[in-house]
Amino acid sequence: MKTIFAFSDLHERPLSPRLVSVAEESDLVFFLGDGAARIGELALLKGFYGVKGNCDCLPLPEELVLEEEGVRMLLAHGHRYGVKTDLLSLSLRAEELGCKLVFFGHTHIPEIIERDGVTFVNPGSVTHPFFGEPTYAYTCLTNGRHFTKLVTAL
Repeated sequence: MKTIFAFSDLHERPLSPRLVSVAEESDLVFFLGDGAARIGELALLKGFYGVKGNCDCLPLPEELVLEEEGVRMLLAHGHRYGVKTDLLSLSLRAEELGCKLVFFGHTHIPEIIERDGVTFVNPGSVTHPFFGEPTYAYTCLTNGRHFTKLVTAL
């Protein structure tokens, strides 16, 4: 079994010490863009993967495809796929790449959506929620299966 701490949209604020602890205890850490300049030492953690958001200048990839525990995953910020409008473009990209689990950010709205055998996870924002409280996503992977929960970041 592997655990994933996924977060997005820090912008100018760093992660709280409590969330840094969650990241350090996780097997994988997924940064989904916007605030790359604030991720600091997290980028040095084994199992850290990050993608570039529309507000990032650091040389991160636009998207990543990973496979762990038999689950193929796509990581993207989402702005290049129009996720504020719908998930069609992101869904087509996931299908093209054979991914069953997609992590994205950009909207600052936490959600988990199942569509055509693909799970889309937006952890929301750990520092700038669109509404409600700051959130992140915590995922467990095991033997080709996955389970994700949205968690309040306070």
